[in-house]
Amino acid sequence: MPKHISWKVTYLTFCVGGFIAILFDVIIMSGWIDVFDLGQAKLPGLGDLICYSVIAPCYAVIFLNYYQPERKWMPVVLFTLLSFLSEWMLVKVGYMKLKGWNTWWPLPVYFLIFGFWLPLHIRLIRKASEN
Repeated sequence: MPKHISWKVTYLTFCVGGFIAILFDVIIMSGWIDVFDLGQAKLPGLGDLICYSVIAPCYAVIFLNYYQPERKWMPVVLFTLLSFLSEWMLVKVGYMKLKGWNTWWPLPVYFLIFGFWLPLHIRLIRKASEN
């Protein structure tokens, strides 16, 4: 994989991405709103931790390694589809159990994350590093 981002960008992206994934998925979507369960519903485990706090930030770091503002949309579409397929496979193998949720619904969220939030994220980090 190319190394187009620094270790600082990697570290910040991984930490912020993991925090947001845990906040959004654990607290809001599967806790408060309760639209899906991973693994055993009442017994969180290592698989849940990996799904929430490792996979999403890894996708974000890999995306930013390939991100080029002048050729933005191909990686955005690719990583949106990759994220969707990852969630779809979790449902198909039975690890993710949907409760009033549809696997298609996160597609716009993934598109916003890869198309707008991560490019803004890297611009802010680079701008802060210049100062």
